[in-house]
Amino acid sequence: MALEDQAPSTDRFEAIVRAETGPLFGVAYSILRDVQEAEDAVQETMEVAWRRWDSLRDPQKRGAWLRQICVRRCLRIHRNLLRRSWLADRSESAASIPTDHDLDLDRSFRGLTRQQRAVVALHYQYGYTLDECAGLMGCRPGTARSHLARALQTLREELGYE
Repeated sequence: MALEDQAPSTDRFEAIVRAETGPLFGVAYSILRDVQEAEDAVQETMEVAWRRWDSLRDPQKRGAWLRQICVRRCLRIHRNLLRRSWLADRSESAASIPTDHDLDLDRSFRGLTRQQRAVVALHYQYGYTLDECAGLMGCRPGTARSHLARALQTLREELGYE
């Protein structure tokens, strides 16, 4: 394999970064709920992608490959944040004034485990099937289904829908 096939050219990689950064940030923010941490996760994702470019077998699946790296990176970051207890009372600036329902939903969503937040965001916000969510999260489809069922049950209880 030629060296230029193993790593992307700088121009080509910059084009990839421009095209994929927004969607990756959305996924990262959905999981981490922190702007700075989500930006860091996307940057780390791109760094990993640059270093592991030669492991990409199908260039047509580059987006899915990057999302998988990003989701796993976010889950790892979140686990480390919890371990260090940095997660307590982080706040983001809001573009508009949230309603009480928005605050309740956000508080309830933050109370979910990182896997539950990931599967809820990937499935409902980004439209991935549960099998695709499982692949992105690095778990089995049945595990993703269990995380989703528990998350929905928790949200229903927290928000008083039962």
